[in-house]
Amino acid sequence: MNQLSKKPHDYFMKLLSIIDDMRRASFKSTPTTQQKKMLGLTFRQGSAIAQIKLLTTEEPQGVALKTLAGHLKMTVPATSLLVETMVNKGFFERTPNPDDRRAVCIRLSEKGQELCNDVNARLQAEIDRVADVLSQEELDCLAGIADKLENKFYNEKG
Repeated sequence: MNQLSKKPHDYFMKLLSIIDDMRRASFKSTPTTQQKKMLGLTFRQGSAIAQIKLLTTEEPQGVALKTLAGHLKMTVPATSLLVETMVNKGFFERTPNPDDRRAVCIRLSEKGQELCNDVNARLQAEIDRVADVLSQEELDCLAGIADKLENKFYNEKG
């Protein structure tokens, strides 16, 4: 199949495969003890850790349960159970919400923060290793494409 006959689907699938392989390679470079900690998490729990990490960059005191539920596309009761599990595993902590005494804020515990930092550092190293074959012009083009796709995807989702 030549380059002109490929469809967008082919390129997206190739990118997804490459990204998944980079994630897998970064996981393999993780010490066994850290791997066990990560393997003990479900996909949903891993997603919750990632969402808390992202959301607390703007809300360092933590995020409300309802906010987390919205970002995870889960109901509040299901998210509450997920948070309880993650608190029991030591990855999240709950603190009183300064704006609403009836509510709590959820944020990463020290253990959760360490896991995030380690996973991100290993993935970043793998991305840097692979991206080393791209020129600055190609990286700028990739950045523009990523921004354009992100805007299209999230603006349509509302």
